Amino acid sequence: MALRRKYDIVIIVLLVLTALAYASLSREFRLQADMPVQFFDSSHFSRGERASEEKIAKAYWNCAARQLQWKYGFASRLPADPPPEFSVSSSEIGPVAKNDAVRRHYWLKLRTIWNVSSVWKTEYGWSSSSFRERLRAAGEWWSQVARDIFVQW
Repeated sequence: MALRRKYDIVIIVLLVLTALAYASLSREFRLQADMPVQFFDSSHFSRGERASEEKIAKAYWNCAARQLQWKYGFASRLPADPPPEFSVSSSEIGPVAKNDAVRRHYWLKLRTIWNVSSVWKTEYGWSSSSFRERLRAAGEWWSQVARDIFVQW
């Protein structure tokens, strides 16, 4: 009988640890680091213009990957006008960084591909916020179950 209790304790501890691990694991979507082909169509440019335009497109893509994906997540609706953080520096791409038409062009390109699943990658990781959220949801569920049980009595 004592041996069975030891196994019961081990099983309970394993179940609790498994539940904690599951509650701490979160799935997050991140923009691909490499610029997708849908973001830059090189067929519209001559051979001489292609390299400089691709550099501009990469700069705007990097801006989206570094800054915007944290503000607007996967499947979010991007605003019609580019936010202030969607910008590149003159030191990065030259004077064209100040050109609002170019900025708006790449903003529209970003808006058209933002919800395309192939430009996003899924990452799994440990997250204390995920753990807190799942713990809160479990508490709400338990509270509802308890209310339902006591209302029936």
